[in-house]
Amino acid sequence: MGATKEHRELLQRLRGATAYAAGVSGTVVIPAGGRVTMWSATAGGSVATVTVNGGDPITIPAGAAFTAEPKGELLAPTFIFTTTNAYYVEYYL
Repeated sequence: MGATKEHRELLQRLRGATAYAAGVSGTVVIPAGGRVTMWSATAGGSVATVTVNGGDPITIPAGAAFTAEPKGELLAPTFIFTTTNAYYVEYYL
């Protein structure tokens, strides 16, 4: 059973405005106060990597996709998408 419209609206008010960043490759800086709820990336014909906040690179094999839904607070991070052919980052402000 899904959430009611009222429940979704209450969650929206508690969390803040929904925003996203999308593109091909590059750097994404989530603004101060932003809380990431989900991010994904796909690799084209070659291996791609994603680095979050200067951590170890996450390798995405050629032709594959990777999606993450952080379980803890991922606040105002910086993502570096290298040789990806698409990325999407969803967050609340």
